[in-house]
Amino acid sequence: MHVLMVHPDPRAFREVRSLLEDCGATGAYQPSLEGIRYQVEAQCPDLIILERSCLNHSGDLLAEAFHPGQRLPVLFLTAVNQELGWPHEERARLAGLLSFLRVQQERARPAQPAHAGQPPVLQVGRLRIHAGRMRVALDDRWVRLPPIQFRILQHLAANANELVTHRELMDIVWGKGASADKTPDLLKVHIMQLRRRLGPEFRNYIQAVRGQGYVLINPEEDNNA
Repeated sequence: MHVLMVHPDPRAFREVRSLLEDCGATGAYQPSLEGIRYQVEAQCPDLIILERSCLNHSGDLLAEAFHPGQRLPVLFLTAVNQELGWPHEERARLAGLLSFLRVQQERARPAQPAHAGQPPVLQVGRLRIHAGRMRVALDDRWVRLPPIQFRILQHLAANANELVTHRELMDIVWGKGASADKTPDLLKVHIMQLRRRLGPEFRNYIQAVRGQGYVLINPEEDNNA
């Protein structure tokens, strides 16, 4: 479950982050409704926690954030007084809502074959890969990836710290017996685009092994080794 919190004070998000973690949810923060449409498209949140005062000035932005027919997230309105902190009643309401949504998601999730194996969120260092929604995060910045690049990154993460050959990646991305135009050079283009989408902080996560393939590592562990 992924939660987007919109609140003018980032301390509010810091207060609820532990609650989200306790409920097995991921979270992201932004200070206002400016740019909310982009955030909704990029992150596909299951729940939006919205401070009521944000609606006073730009409530129309929230209405414009969704396309016709789009799956709508649950909206949790709150009015947090930062001088008093996050009220116990608000935390209890939110915890109950998160528990309810988690149960509903479990019921709605189709049964997976026993060999499916991979957890819904893969994590390598600060990098998190949400398998169900084709999105990736470094810390709290979520990015949605095109299918090919997502499959590349997901397979590398599932085999973190191990060499994945060009041939194996091509089989994963395009299927076994892919046509001859699917070459390591085409993989290289997608890796470059992947790095560009995720930004400079991600650059050192994927290491190229010349003539063989790629390895996904946690660069922070590598630097401490």
